[in-house]
Amino acid sequence: MKTSPLVTESKPGCIQATLDVIGDKWTGLLLRELTECPKTFGELELELVGISPRTLSQRLDKLETDCITTKSLYCERPPRYKYALTKKGADLKEVLNSMATWGEKYSSY
Repeated sequence: MKTSPLVTESKPGCIQATLDVIGDKWTGLLLRELTECPKTFGELELELVGISPRTLSQRLDKLETDCITTKSLYCERPPRYKYALTKKGADLKEVLNSMATWGEKYSSY
């Protein structure tokens, strides 16, 4: 089987660099939710059925640290934020779409 030139000719570690950002459980689904529009923590909790608030908070913090998302204050008391993709985060849409296409093609659901 012939391997795609993109995979074989890419710099070592490029796939790992992507997985370091989107490889954690829930991160891909979280990013999918943010591709539509900015959302609040509560909205993300409702959309990601089964995610714990702690895990959601950890994933959002990591994505912000990696400059994938940004948060903006929309209520001061108590502090409430909306989360959105940065340009860097929006560039992951193509990756997520490719993953979704592959999943649809080979899904056993």
